[in-house]
Amino acid sequence: MREQAAGDHPPSEDRPVWTILFAVATALLALRYSVLLLTDLSLHGDEAQYWTWSRDFAFGYYSKPPMIAWVIGAATSVCGDAAWCVRAPAALLHIGTAFVLTALAQSLFDRRVALWTGIVWLTVPAVSYSSLIMSTDAVLLLFWSAALWAYHRVLTRPDWRAAAVLAIAFGLGLNAKYAMAYFLLCAIVHWLLCPDARRALKAAWPYLAGGFALGAAMILPNVAWNAANGWATVGHTADNAHWQGIVLHPGEMLEFLGAQFGVFGPVLFGALLFSIPVTRKKSARLSGPARLLLAFCLPVLVTISVQALLSRANANWAATAYPAATILVTSALLQSALRRRLLLGSTLLHLAAAAGFYLVVLNPDFAPRGLAKKLGELDGWTETADAVRDRMADQDVTVLLMDNRLMMASLAYALRDSDVTIRAWNHDSKIDHHYEMAWLYDPQRDGGRVLLATPHDAAPYEHAFAKITVLDPILRRDRRGRETELILRLLEEPR
Repeated sequence: MREQAAGDHPPSEDRPVWTILFAVATALLALRYSVLLLTDLSLHGDEAQYWTWSRDFAFGYYSKPPMIAWVIGAATSVCGDAAWCVRAPAALLHIGTAFVLTALAQSLFDRRVALWTGIVWLTVPAVSYSSLIMSTDAVLLLFWSAALWAYHRVLTRPDWRAAAVLAIAFGLGLNAKYAMAYFLLCAIVHWLLCPDARRALKAAWPYLAGGFALGAAMILPNVAWNAANGWATVGHTADNAHWQGIVLHPGEMLEFLGAQFGVFGPVLFGALLFSIPVTRKKSARLSGPARLLLAFCLPVLVTISVQALLSRANANWAATAYPAATILVTSALLQSALRRRLLLGSTLLHLAAAAGFYLVVLNPDFAPRGLAKKLGELDGWTETADAVRDRMADQDVTVLLMDNRLMMASLAYALRDSDVTIRAWNHDSKIDHHYEMAWLYDPQRDGGRVLLATPHDAAPYEHAFAKITVLDPILRRDRRGRETELILRLLEEPR
């Protein structure tokens, strides 16, 4: 596993790689920030939920480890609570990932592969899309990529500095998303696939063991938080798997795999599938770098495909496969003139698709039906919040009671500058989301007179309050005129 380090050629020869990549990244960042600043679409319910988490520092939250809330809290402490600021870290994090992958590609291959790796990463459909939203994947992928760079560095040049980078990246990645644990599976597969890696372990194992152990220790505060809160995040993660015995869902698996052509791009994902060896003879011809990269993408894709077969899987659940896949596919497509044209065409296609998507974000009226429905979920919350606040003032109440997580998050964000207190109602004893833990309604603390806002029938509340007054509903309208009804009830005299 010889490392083609930057020292193998004069530093001046590296300068064009980083200069060009910096120029491309800056141009894309300016474009993406312009879209964020110009769009009037509010936060999605999940983004709004992460924002509410960021107002209350903790080592854990119901459905995710704490890193997403910490990142948002850091951003909003600098530029405020506007939607563009909440989302601003995502594009920067993807640029950081591009630079890390470029450094790793240069170590594994050469400057041309390195430069194209950075450009390809910044333009793949999933990155173009997720640069406009604040999600756990943007955080996770940076730390995954940094851990992969450090892992390779420890194998080729064992020292404690690289091990420290591995520990920090692995630990922060676990605090971003538990999917970081796939990294250990991928490392084991790499040792099995690559004789050079097994030989390198003789000198590198103390550094790797120390790095992984110290990194794993960084999740202990979150483990303690989970233990104190009924293992909420762990239970939610298990619920997401949704296994119900050995019942196969081949349609779900095919849908998941089909979605990957959109996530990574049709040419790139097709090239990745073509890169997977199907015979022992083909496997024997794989280079050390190719074995490393396959080991850090294929196990993730296989694991999530099996998950989809057994239950279901969201398209982004295999996101950690694509840092390594980007380097692998880029190196393969640069090996001939025809393949280089495919790579260039793929990049141009991705840029065109991104431009179209950004235009739709700026002009949602022109969105196709499926996308228009999703964008409509981000529309009309400011006006709805104003109507709710006015109705509460009319009824002289300050506590707003809700039972829908996404609605609570969206209204909490829209009402952030008001004195409204939002509380969650739990119909049963099971905790289903963060607000049922942190914002649970307590009549002793919150008083006996509240306004209920719910998207469904209010019957479950009838047993809990002696007096219920039916109020006219509020209609949330998106810019295409589609309406969502909020049922309102004035609840008094809790039993």
